[in-house]
Formats: sequence, structure tokens, C-alpha cells
Amino acid sequence: MKLNLKITPKPEWKKPLLAFVGGVVLTLLFGSYEFFSQRAQLRQVQSELTTLQAETAGLAENGPLKVALYFIGDEEGRSLLVPEVRTISPTAEPEKAALRELIKGPVTEGLQPVLPAKTTVRQLVIENGLAVVDLSQEAVRIDRGSWGEALVVWSLVNTLTKFPEVEAVRILIEGQPVETLAGHFDLSRPLRRNEQVIRDQWTR
Repeated sequence: MKLNLKITPKPEWKKPLLAFVGGVVLTLLFGSYEFFSQRAQLRQVQSELTTLQAETAGLAENGPLKVALYFIGDEEGRSLLVPEVRTISPTAEPEKAALRELIKGPVTEGLQPVLPAKTTVRQLVIENGLAVVDLSQEAVRIDRGSWGEALVVWSLVNTLTKFPEVEAVRILIEGQPVETLAGHFDLSRPLRRNEQVIRDQWTR
């Protein structure tokens, strides 16, 4: 006995319907991916813009900074340090900027520079009140005798300790500790501010 099975073909209208539904689903998936991708990118851009605005606002709020630089002045046969106030542009590293201005030399008539003009500040790290300043080899090329060398060192120390976050200074040359700059003044230990070598007024 044979069974006569008759297979009824699917209606032709279902094929395009299935293709349409599949296309809609794919479109929604791709659209969702693009939406969330662009949203993430927008958030990143907004975050970077907020950071930039905060940094810019901080600089604008601080504005130009006045710093005290200490140069050598001779008066009545005695050499002491004389402060010279200078304005520097807003910067994230005002201490390093002050040292660079110090190296440029004084603008006040009669005052003397403390370091050779080719000296560079290789690095300046401030941590827990201690500023470690690393100078280039040119810094040792001074010939001022023992007192003059002491004034050079105190010029660096007093300039940096004018900043409230600096309590003491350690000087390195080319990244290495040194006993002296030019054979006289002891640099084996951190140095604190010395008001005794400062002349408050300059009469020249």
C-alpha cells in the first residue's frame, strides 16, 4: 500500500518578506553600532575638551608670575646677593623657568650674573620640600674664589626657596652628585635658604 504524500510549496510571498525583515534587522544592528560608537567618540572629545579648558583656566587664573632672582652685587668692597624681581609667563614649571631666567643674567645695572650663559637646567625634581636641580657641565666653569662660589650656590638656593613648596635644594652636575662646583663650597648635602647673604636694597 503506497502513501500518496503531497508536499505543499511555501507561498512565494514569504521569501521577499523574510528578506525584508532580515534587511531591517541588519540595518538596525548597524545603526545601533554606529550610534553607540559615535556617542563614545563624542564623550571622549568632550572629556578632552573639559581637561583642556581646565588647564587653560588654571593658567589664566594664575596669570604672569613675579619671581625673585638673586644676582651678585659689589658694594663698599663686599659682595652679596641682590634680589631682582622678574615677571615670567604662566607655566607648569615656574621653578625651572625662574632658574632659566637666573642663568640669562641680570637686567639691573651693576649686578653680575652668577652662572655661565651656556648653562642649562637638565632637570628639576621637587619632592617632599626638596628640590633636586641638575645643571649642565658649564655650571662648574666659574672663577670667583671661595666667597664668590658660595654666592653662586646661595643664588640658586635662595631663588628656588622663594617658592613655598621648596624648603631645601640639592645640586647635581650632569646627573651626578658633586662635592663642589669649583673646588670650594660643599655641595654634599641639601642646602636651606640663607638670608644672611642677601642685601635687600641696591643703591647703584
